[in-house]
Amino acid sequence: MENSENQSEGRMKNLIDKAKELADKAEDFFEDTAEKVKNSETLKKAGDFIEDKLDDLEKSKFTEKLKTYADKVEDKAEDLLEKAKVHGKKFADKAEDIADDLSDRFKGKAKKDNVPPAEPKA
Repeated sequence: MENSENQSEGRMKNLIDKAKELADKAEDFFEDTAEKVKNSETLKKAGDFIEDKLDDLEKSKFTEKLKTYADKVEDKAEDLLEKAKVHGKKFADKAEDIADDLSDRFKGKAKKDNVPPAEPKA
């Protein structure tokens, strides 16, 4: 019985050692591959391409154009806001006038309702 336990422990230790060995090999493989990619010509070309495109973007004065556009949009938004305020004020004034008219009408009806009916002439 003790012999089988020793064999099981030996197999487990052997499996663990093999797993560690595989993990070490995988780590080495990934490190080598990462280094190859880092030093690859394709990555260098991609970096150069990106730098060229950034230079083109700076030369095109895109940021200046974007700022100009943003200023125009801001001005337009301010104009629209002012118009909305004016129209809102007009709407509020009309609503107030209508409310006043209705209030006056209701007051007028109430006065008419409170007046005692005229006595019939006989």
